[in-house]
Amino acid sequence: MTIYSIALSNLKRRKIKALFLAVGLAVGVATVVALFSIVQAMRLELGDRIDEFGANIVIVPRWEGMELTYAGTHVSGITFDIQRLTEEDLARIDTIADRNSVNIISPKLVGAVVADGRRALLVGVDTRREFTMKRWFTLREQAGLASGQKPGDLALLEIPEDQVLLGSAASRALGRKAGDTVVMGEREFTVFGVLNETGSQEDGLIFANLAVTQELLGRSGEFSLIELSAYCNFCPVEEIVAQLNAAIPGGRTTALRQAALLREETIDSFSSLGFALSGVVLAVAALAVLTTMLASVHERTREIGIFRAVGFRRAHVSAIIVLEAILVSIPAGLAGFLAGGLTAQLAGPYLAQMQVAVPWQGGLLVPSMVLSSGLAAAAAAYPALKAARLDPVEALRFI
Repeated sequence: MTIYSIALSNLKRRKIKALFLAVGLAVGVATVVALFSIVQAMRLELGDRIDEFGANIVIVPRWEGMELTYAGTHVSGITFDIQRLTEEDLARIDTIADRNSVNIISPKLVGAVVADGRRALLVGVDTRREFTMKRWFTLREQAGLASGQKPGDLALLEIPEDQVLLGSAASRALGRKAGDTVVMGEREFTVFGVLNETGSQEDGLIFANLAVTQELLGRSGEFSLIELSAYCNFCPVEEIVAQLNAAIPGGRTTALRQAALLREETIDSFSSLGFALSGVVLAVAALAVLTTMLASVHERTREIGIFRAVGFRRAHVSAIIVLEAILVSIPAGLAGFLAGGLTAQLAGPYLAQMQVAVPWQGGLLVPSMVLSSGLAAAAAAYPALKAARLDPVEALRFI
């Protein structure tokens, strides 16, 4: 008779307790697998959303400068060797190694104009790219709408070349609303719509077609800056920045730290929540194993006494108790992996408010088995030690 056969025989004779033990372990493993799968899916989706709906890389013209001081007093500054961003630089972006990680490229030209006799700041953009990148821009009012209609999604609208969008502050300063006209230079433009207030400097801007803005400012083919939205779940933003700096000698590329920090902080908060919940559930599962095994040791005092009387050592008795827990943990780990994966796929998108399906994490099978076995062995350690320390003489009194 081997230790393995004794442990297996004990489990067969105590099926209800073995089942209870297995259920506790399976629930713990299933919770960890489900939370891990959901958090991983949220990492991917959250990173994609932030990267897709906001610029996290900006390219500006390269320049050299020098500040003049005398006796610690700033006198003036000199800017020289100013480069230009052109259409050729847009083509150079396509040549970088991580081009597939760049989702949206939005060039723009910024310049001062006179609009209806007032000084204003005009921004030329590719409207679809710009407003797909910046989803927080929404229309307060739009020309050509019937009564009761709502303004459409900016990212889906095609704004004609002879029309402009006004920020909320620009609309108030010019006294213009959707459908009115604005004269800039020698051209008359219709106000396509007015943007909702964002609380930023963009409220005071006039947005127009990029080509039209280049013509009005006399800067054909030039850009003031190029904003990029990059998918960076699997590639650091810094690598893309280095590649862009090498590819565009006339530009200076920097990563916007606010977007990167926002993404990192949000993902970390989700991860912390997942780890905390997993820890609590695993602690409950370990407590269930400990309680069940202690009760089993108490019920088997006479049996353990007989083992000790016929020559079983303390190590043998401990091994039997731990082996029982491990034998139960193997099917429990498999069941927990399957249940956790299925729960994540079915309930994950609803619980986490995600628009993408949670992928099946097949690589979690082995870790699930190891987690279940390790948890069972650790929780059974104290009951095994208690069983090994039973005095055989006292135990045999129960015969």
